[in-house]
Amino acid sequence: MPRPAVRPARPTGAAAIPLCWGAVLLCLCLALLFPLRSPGRETPSAPAMVPAARAALEALPASLSPQRRALLEHACTLVGHVPYFWGGKSAAPGWDPAWGELRQVTAPGCADSGKRLPYGLDCSGLVSWAAANTLEDSDALALVGDGVRAQYAASTPIDWSDLLPGDLLCFPDLSHIGLALTPAPDGTVPVLHCSRSLGGVVITADAAGAGFALAARPGWLPAS
Repeated sequence: MPRPAVRPARPTGAAAIPLCWGAVLLCLCLALLFPLRSPGRETPSAPAMVPAARAALEALPASLSPQRRALLEHACTLVGHVPYFWGGKSAAPGWDPAWGELRQVTAPGCADSGKRLPYGLDCSGLVSWAAANTLEDSDALALVGDGVRAQYAASTPIDWSDLLPGDLLCFPDLSHIGLALTPAPDGTVPVLHCSRSLGGVVITADAAGAGFALAARPGWLPAS
């Protein structure tokens, strides 16, 4: 005659407490190892801001409008981290995970065309990415302009004496563009730009000395 199956007794009372705490600790460990993610809603964070970019933000005047400040805060997160890539554009909210990936340069007109290089931004791409993140609109490219000439054409030319942080600075032949920062005590104007010769997003202490000669105020930025 078969022996009846004997079920193990379930722990009750004080004996069940260690098992409950063990389950809680297991859940906590799993949560740390495999954090919950919301597909399509996660915004990758940028690397730590470099000291030069942090100093540029600290030098901004207190009276600067929140929109201009936000524009430069976004742009400063890329200094020293995003490489130059001819034709590189992005409207990603925050850090674009594609930056740094090897990709072929498909835009014509540059010695880099056809090469495989770490993906990044070109000079106008930096301006449009910072604008899209400031305006919180991935379609901001139509408002800001695609390319240096379009961005300059969508802005109002101004004198250097009227420059405010966040205004545009361009080469005289409209081959390069950047964002003006707070003038130094000696009057020189630093510029935040994405430079091919300098390898990516950088801050240059003397914009005029680097070849920038035109100044313009974007229509999508406040006048103060």
